[in-house]
Amino acid sequence: MKRKPPRDLMDSTRASTHPPSPWGLPLWGHLLRHDRDPLGFAMESFRKHGDVVHLKLGAQSTYLVSHPDHVRYFLTENANNYAKPALVDDPFLGNGLFVSEGAYWRRQRRLVQPAFHRERLAGLLSGMVDLIQRMLKSWEERGASAPPLDVSEEMGILSLWMTTRALYSEEPDAEVTAGIRRMMATFNATEPLWARVLRLDRLPFYRKKWADFFVTRRLMLGKAKEVVAKRREGGPEDDIMAMLVAARDRDTGEAMTDKELRDEFMNLFSGNEGPGAALSWAWHLLSLHPEIAERLASESAAVLGGRAPSLEDLPKLRYATQVFEESLRLYPTAWKLVRVAGAADTLGKYPVAPGTVILSISYLIHRHPEFWSSPEVFDPDRFGPDRPARHKFAYVPFGGGQHICIANNLSLMFGALVLAMVSQRFRLRGIPGRRVDIHPGISLLPKGGLPMTLEPRP
Repeated sequence: MKRKPPRDLMDSTRASTHPPSPWGLPLWGHLLRHDRDPLGFAMESFRKHGDVVHLKLGAQSTYLVSHPDHVRYFLTENANNYAKPALVDDPFLGNGLFVSEGAYWRRQRRLVQPAFHRERLAGLLSGMVDLIQRMLKSWEERGASAPPLDVSEEMGILSLWMTTRALYSEEPDAEVTAGIRRMMATFNATEPLWARVLRLDRLPFYRKKWADFFVTRRLMLGKAKEVVAKRREGGPEDDIMAMLVAARDRDTGEAMTDKELRDEFMNLFSGNEGPGAALSWAWHLLSLHPEIAERLASESAAVLGGRAPSLEDLPKLRYATQVFEESLRLYPTAWKLVRVAGAADTLGKYPVAPGTVILSISYLIHRHPEFWSSPEVFDPDRFGPDRPARHKFAYVPFGGGQHICIANNLSLMFGALVLAMVSQRFRLRGIPGRRVDIHPGISLLPKGGLPMTLEPRP
């Protein structure tokens, strides 16, 4: 598509006073509208007011930034001025990759990155295939009269198992799996603003919910400590934690401490929901577009012929990868990028004061009409090998810049494997007349789950 210039180029000589802003309530500003429907309100603000919009979401001023040029600017060109919100020593994440900054983050990234190189990920493929086969077997045993299956829950559990298998060569038992799923539900719960203002979190129901959360958190911290100790003693050498224990700083030769390893364990584990959420939306989109589902099944049949995939098959499952990439465009896993300005700057033609929150929503960026034709249409051929190159920051499902998700290649490999293996065995059909809405939690999730019927293929 022919590129148009940004609607407000980065030019400090033309700085205006403020970006345009939607109408807001006195004192509350835009907080109520954003709280009720963050995606809908952001999309409406973008369409009416352009690439940089001033939002009042509390005490801090917020800029909603949607043009890929501007996103590239604050993520790469002047990234040192735009830090992640302060979460150092977070109760769950510690000081791992997802929350750390500066020299410490750069050291940790160097130590962790080799565990996610493509050639290292190839060693995890057989474990992924085994987990997918076990899920398919359980689906086959359900029988023709079984009720619809919550595919969102199935993909979430499968993604959790894949994460723990890749991370430390184990799978959580049924009790721990259920606890982790409850914990993720607590993470994703978005209490309405009025409930937070009235402090309903003090009621017994909310207190029990968070008590369950902290029980599971203690379980995972205990597992992290156990895994680090075992890898120190020379446990399995083909999982991610074994690689991290063996990693050495290239400048000092130092290894990570036990606390640093536990922090990275919790950070990597916290991403367990993302691939499952993306796959849930992929099955929803495929059920709405049976012609694309059949093309995917045809590729799977031609490449695999009914057998399990091998490493050599991955490059041939091109359309499966395209389907997953297009699903991530419409329903990105990392749907929100948040930074805070350290010093005064100019973004677009607008001044940025210190402390300004910069908010980019990839759900909007992936629908920017200057970079995507018919942006609401599900079209995996957008990612075909013959398509022209796109703006690097017009597609950011895993974030962008130096803080791009370290497990992006792992997610892409896992997504393609699941789509290929399931599509050659089953057709997944949505429930007629049931509306599927978005719940904007940590990931974008199908609100109320995703019940679907399974139809075995001959």
